Amino acid sequence: MNEQAVIDALASMEAKSEAGDIPRYSAFTKRFFPRLPKIVRNDVKRKIAKRKQRQNPTKENLILAAEDAVKFGLKRAHFIEDKFPFVDSRAKSRTQPLSHDILMRDDAVSELAKEFADKCALLLTEESQPEIFKSFLDAIEHVYQLQSAELKTIHVNAPQVNFKKRDKKPEELEQDLQVAVLKMQSESWIEGRLLHLRAQYIEYSQITLERVGEGKHQSPVISALSFANWKQKQRDAKAFLETMAVMNNETGDSFNLEDVVKRTTANPENRRIEMMVRSRGFEELAKELGYTALFITWTLPSKYHRVSKKWNGASIKDGHQVLMQQWALGRALIAKEDIHYFGFRVAEPHKDATSHAHYFLFCSPDDKDFIIETLKSCAISEDKHELGSDISPRFEVKEADPKKGGATAYIAKYVSKNINGKHMPENEGEESAYRARAWASTHRIRQFQQFGGQPVSLWRNLRRAKPEQTMIDPKLEELRQAADSSKWSLFCQLADSAKVAYQTKQNQYGETTKKVIGFSWLGRLIETASECYSLVKKKDVKRLQEARSVSPWSTENNCNSPLVEHLQRVTGWSVEGVQCLISPLVAGAKVPIDRHLTIQLRNNRLTVT
Repeated sequence: MNEQAVIDALASMEAKSEAGDIPRYSAFTKRFFPRLPKIVRNDVKRKIAKRKQRQNPTKENLILAAEDAVKFGLKRAHFIEDKFPFVDSRAKSRTQPLSHDILMRDDAVSELAKEFADKCALLLTEESQPEIFKSFLDAIEHVYQLQSAELKTIHVNAPQVNFKKRDKKPEELEQDLQVAVLKMQSESWIEGRLLHLRAQYIEYSQITLERVGEGKHQSPVISALSFANWKQKQRDAKAFLETMAVMNNETGDSFNLEDVVKRTTANPENRRIEMMVRSRGFEELAKELGYTALFITWTLPSKYHRVSKKWNGASIKDGHQVLMQQWALGRALIAKEDIHYFGFRVAEPHKDATSHAHYFLFCSPDDKDFIIETLKSCAISEDKHELGSDISPRFEVKEADPKKGGATAYIAKYVSKNINGKHMPENEGEESAYRARAWASTHRIRQFQQFGGQPVSLWRNLRRAKPEQTMIDPKLEELRQAADSSKWSLFCQLADSAKVAYQTKQNQYGETTKKVIGFSWLGRLIETASECYSLVKKKDVKRLQEARSVSPWSTENNCNSPLVEHLQRVTGWSVEGVQCLISPLVAGAKVPIDRHLTIQLRNNRLTVT
């Protein structure tokens, strides 16, 4: 429904209201209720159900409640329809392959993903005929454009490709297009995008319908529906961890995956502690350098806030991206002056879910004014007229006061209330922290980001290194000890000669990915990430340990050979089922059995990874 139709309908409704003609409201509801998107209709039903729960609700009150709910829905529907056209209830949209009902059902999403993956695969076989095009690059680009148009019909965006590479780096462009084309014919890739679209659709609609905020019948930061979905994902992840183990393929030792995860930064408490160590380290480093600490709060213009009358329908992610663009511009301008600074950014939601940012920035007192003025100009450049002489609603700076405690004490509150709520007042405790994490996950917003200083991935790799690996150089051993004893300040000062080391691989789409394997010291590689561990189901651990402990066997292909028997034990397949594995194993290939299990013959012995 367009805005003019809404205005006309509401004007008609107001005229009836003045006439006091209550029975005709029911006709209005019957007329306009079906025109609302289904997610809005569901909200109307929920409001009427709430009204029915009141003591002795009269028929007139229920009619008025329905009218008020439909009136509100009419005001808000166009925002949702503009953002997600597939929910438009007008006749012309009914032929669209994607709808509210399809998107809200897992089985329907999987079926739709399969259907469009098949369509895209067919385009690759039918449209990439080399004799029609001047080059393979032209052919693969043609397929990319066709697949992209196909997926647009279900509101899935194609992988981004930089076509500016055509002139200077055509080989790279060709590789990028091949990766993109393979992704667009992958069921799992398309399904993942549809599931993310669902999460966006639900939460944007809930925000638009004023289900998020600090008022009555509102949920702070994130809607009750999306929060429930996030908590279910957490339960599913916990259930998965409880069924899996990590196995050392060389020794056969195994560890419960949940115990391993508890020792990593995937554990919120470990993540909070690491952030506090780094914050304290930066504060110590700043003191040594004679730097001052600035605490900056950076907020968006009114049009990005749903609670504002100026709201333009922007999503939470839209607003957050504007914040990050403004910050990037500010950093670029400061970089031109070769100014040294470091610190952290914390992304945090307002009660209505709109993103804002806190910056904890350490810099030289001589550079302080330039940094503040540069960042301020970036923050207030958009819609500056709405601020007047007071810019604090958009950009506010406080300088650290040693008399009121150190910078780390100030940062601690923001770190804790966005991770797990530890050491916070009751009203800002665990529940609020969970909501902040659910908000970041739903909108795909990075909560914490370090700028300046040494990368935390290098720190983590140094902490995994063994003393015998770093004894090759006294300075390297000193660096390892600084990391191992959580001395972030000293680590940052000693780490200039160390670099994170990566191993490049190709994933299932032919895309080059990087995996951290350790670090380099003055050009010498020191590996800290072992390849000998694999993820297996707990129930399979004993069987796999028995399989790897057997003696070597002949690889003769017969039903009674030791190899066949052990393949049966490892896979759980029949004698006939394992016959297809023998030839590729003998040829030296790694053979995947399922998503968690791969087998290979090494030195005439079956190994499991």
